Amino acid sequence: MRGTIDQEKEILTKILSFRDDPVKHVMYCFPWGRKGTLFEKFKGPRPWQMRELERIRDHVRENRAAYDLDLPLDVYQSCKSSGRGPGKTALLAMVAHWCMSVRIGAPIIVSANTEAQMRAKTFPEFAVWFGASVNAHWFEVDAMRITPAAWLQKLVNQPPEAGGLGIDPKYWYCAAQTWNADNENAFAGAHNPYGMCVMFDEAAGIPDGIWNVTEGFFTEINPYRFWFGMSQMRNRQGRFHDIFYDKNHATGWYSETLSTRGMEGIDQNVIRKQILRYGEDSDFVRVEIDGLPPKTEEGQFIPTENVETAMHNMLTLNPGTDKLILGVDPAPRGRTTWQFRQGRNARDCCGPKTHGEWQGKDNVQIAQAVLDLDAAYKPDAICIDFGMGTGVIDILKRKLPFPGILHEVRFGMIQGQTDEFKTNGTRLWAKVRDWLPGAMIPMDDGEKGSLSYEATNRQWKWSGGKEDTKKILESKEELKKRGVDSPDKMDSLACTHEVDNPPRRPQDNGPGPQRIAHGTGDYEFTI
Repeated sequence: MRGTIDQEKEILTKILSFRDDPVKHVMYCFPWGRKGTLFEKFKGPRPWQMRELERIRDHVRENRAAYDLDLPLDVYQSCKSSGRGPGKTALLAMVAHWCMSVRIGAPIIVSANTEAQMRAKTFPEFAVWFGASVNAHWFEVDAMRITPAAWLQKLVNQPPEAGGLGIDPKYWYCAAQTWNADNENAFAGAHNPYGMCVMFDEAAGIPDGIWNVTEGFFTEINPYRFWFGMSQMRNRQGRFHDIFYDKNHATGWYSETLSTRGMEGIDQNVIRKQILRYGEDSDFVRVEIDGLPPKTEEGQFIPTENVETAMHNMLTLNPGTDKLILGVDPAPRGRTTWQFRQGRNARDCCGPKTHGEWQGKDNVQIAQAVLDLDAAYKPDAICIDFGMGTGVIDILKRKLPFPGILHEVRFGMIQGQTDEFKTNGTRLWAKVRDWLPGAMIPMDDGEKGSLSYEATNRQWKWSGGKEDTKKILESKEELKKRGVDSPDKMDSLACTHEVDNPPRRPQDNGPGPQRIAHGTGDYEFTI
């Protein structure tokens, strides 16, 4: 206890009056504008920080009213992606101080991409804010843990008849919690009836499994549950990215992208020089200034630029000379994808039936669906993934009118000694990569599961040591660990590159091929 009992009561009464108002709390507790302090040149939080504090305030008030009426409650979930230096960790520190001061007995759990991040950056920033507050003497600040002072713990623990609150202070703390990607459940176990606040700093580096475990922290019914994620968007995959760019994972989250261009407190002369140095469209500017994900990240097999070019291309084609190829990636009882390609056109060479998928079909049903496409569009080649497609292939060998147009695609087949790529699958993806800038593919918004998402979210690596330095694609098991779904649409497009120039399909006595493209290019044709 630093002051007299009356002084302490005044501070305590004032701060507890801000239980539902972090805005007034922050303005009261810190020495804004006071000379000789770090706050000398600041009248209050930055505008974006104030907006967030106001949003938290409004959420708490609505939740409090709902709680009193036994109505459903919401967890406050907020993610911010930004360039460098807007004060993300400072905002977390303000909120942590508010929660510690007004939610007596409730924990604040802090995690980050690494333990070093918490030791060197997150908690030192927290220490500055807690140390500058009007009630700094309430707390003990260690390397990665902030706890109430011993005298305050004793006071809180006393029963109400003795002037205390009767609250066990054991779980009243702000503490770092490390994680292990190989033992995600070790991160679990936090619950508290007085409230719960979880903060992810540099959240883009935290694995999906840790996000999943954290979902279980908020099962206690009370109005004071908060989850924050702050980071630069350094990756094009992972839960932090998906909260911004995948509608399913975005549910329940308020996400905001903060550019440091024109932001108060950021040296705009430095920003202007960086833009001139690296270029307006560079990944440096996207990530370090605008808070956007990189177009192409290290290890990405197909550059984003190639995919975006193919989505926007409007080409004049000569379909009469290009062969029509159907690629199929079968998944009996699962999702089977298929894709037509005619030369450079994989967008609309067969109109609305140029690409698609089937759900839940067995081998016989998949084979029949392929036969239906063959009868309608009469492709010159049908290329089917051998991995899960052996049953489909066996049926088609017996049922196709011209079995010679059928080609087995063995993605896992080892290439020759002189090849750049270890497997046939890697070779086929490389062919798609090189084909894309001069091709046309369907336009999409990059949502998870879309063709462009699948194309740009698979990485490559060296297959072995010095004696085996060939490129190989990231396995589907590795993709799954990173939260990236199986790239089925891309595999069906890759299948169409198994044959470069197949023989023209033999003529039969049926109607002519119904290959029609229309509406998106400078061409229209019927063969």
